[in-house]
Amino acid sequence: MLAFGETMIALRGSGPRKLSGTMDVSTAGIERNVAISLARLGHAVRWAGVVGDD
Repeated sequence: MLAFGETMIALRGSGPRKLSGTMDVSTAGIERNVAISLARLGHAVRWAGVVGDD
């Protein structure tokens, strides 16, 4: 399987930022999630994406 798509960054806070809460950073995106799930099931998977100019 070859997946094309964008990978996004998910930011999850543990508390209010103004009170010095921490932020957890992880990746997200449906194409990425499907590719990872299929790979964990034993399928051969590749993912392709492009970085924009911005």
